This record gives sequence, C-alpha cells and structure tokens, in this order.
Amino acid sequence: MTLPWLSVVTVVKDDASGFSATANSLAAQDIEGLEYLVIDGSINGESITEKISSTPLEHLSLITVYKWVAPTGIYQAMNAGLSLARGTFVYFLNAGDVFVATSVLEKVRAELETSNAAWGYAPVEIEDVHGSIVTTPPWDFKEEAQFGFARGHFPCHQGTFVRTDVLRSIGGFDTSFMVAADYAVFLRLAQVSPPLEIDGVVARFVEGGTSTRNWRQSILEFHRARRSILDFRGMDSLRENFNTALQFVKVGLYRGIVKKWRTP
Repeated sequence: MTLPWLSVVTVVKDDASGFSATANSLAAQDIEGLEYLVIDGSINGESITEKISSTPLEHLSLITVYKWVAPTGIYQAMNAGLSLARGTFVYFLNAGDVFVATSVLEKVRAELETSNAAWGYAPVEIEDVHGSIVTTPPWDFKEEAQFGFARGHFPCHQGTFVRTDVLRSIGGFDTSFMVAADYAVFLRLAQVSPPLEIDGVVARFVEGGTSTRNWRQSILEFHRARRSILDFRGMDSLRENFNTALQFVKVGLYRGIVKKWRTP
C-alpha cells in the first residue's frame, strides 16, 4: 500500500465552524496522496463528526482518521496526531486555519521532494480581529541563529512542514510548555539541519491564540526553551538575556500603545 506523502493534522476543540472552514480549505486542494487526521478535544464531538461527513475529502486522503482525546491541551492533541501520522511529512492546520490558494500543497510537495530537506517553512498571513491581514516578514535562518533566535522572529507552525520521523525523533511537542511547545520544536529542528525556505504564502490564521493572548508568558517560555535547548554560555548567554528583555519591551509597547491606538 502506498503511504501518503503528507499527513495534515487538525486539532479542534468546541469549534465546529472553524473546523468546517479548515476542512473545506483542505478539500479544495488540487492534489492527492494526503492523510487527514482530526484530533478532537471537544466536550461533545458529535458536531465535528457531522462536519467531517459533510466535507468532500475522499479524493484527497487514503483515509480520514477521527480521534477524540480528553481536552488536556493543544500540544497533547498535536502529539496524538503525530503518533497517528503515516505521511512522510506532517503538517498542523488547526481549526480556523485555512490555505490561501487551492494549489498550495501541490507547490509545497514539489519543493520538498526536490530538496530532500528535513523540514521547511513558508510565510503565512495573520488576520486580526478587525479583518486586517498582514504577511509574516522575510525570515533569515542564518541571521536569526546569530542572535540565538531571541529577536522574536521564527516560523509559524501553519507554515512549517516537517518529516514525520524527524519530528518524532526530537520528541514531538514538549507539554511542559503551555504556549511555546511549537517554538521549542522549532529550536530542536534548528539543531537538526537548516530548513528549506518554501516560496510563497501557504496559510492564513486569525490572531488571538493562546500565545497571542498570553504574550508575557510566551516570551518567558521562549526564553526558557532557548536556555534549556541551546545551552547558552558566557557572552552568548548575556546576549540572549539582553535580546529577551528587548523583545519584552518591544512587544509590550506595541500591544500596550500602538495596537490600542490603532483599535477603532
């Protein structure tokens, strides 16, 4: 039996409308050879299974797998999806996230297969609560590595594709982090190999997730992840502390002043 080239994992919790948007976005992709894994942490999963049955996914997937898990946390659910994945690559597009075009995955597949990369990343669009959309800025892996990845620039998981065996080998998502486990995964992937830079925007998500709402906690967890994974010493340690403090001030000013001023 031919295995899928990509396992798309959607984690959903009590968000049938968000899940419907995501599933229909996936169903619109002009490609075959996908596996779709739905990890549902809803109190009542019946509404999600109804959405699955009404979404035309058959042409995309060898199989669509639905699994209910106890609602213990998003990273626990993402790990559940990783444990089930049979694709060469795995990708997390959670409830409410959507692809920006029907040709996205076909293009991503072509770039990944010609590069033999362990992981790759692409820009994404971020939509705020007022409907304004911005694209994540260009990201230079080598330059950010020189700053210990402490300047607040890193790929979003909605734009990141990872070889399934590689993500498993680094332990998946560390659930000791409440809001930064995907960032910790990124740091561990950075130790495996440089990423492939995938051309073009792949997905859009709405700002307002846990790390956005709890930005102070996220910066502190990012700091803890860097200290535990990258093991800074001497001047590198001082530089990381400085950049963490600078990031805290910059984000605080933006959210406390600039964003409030822009809000109607």
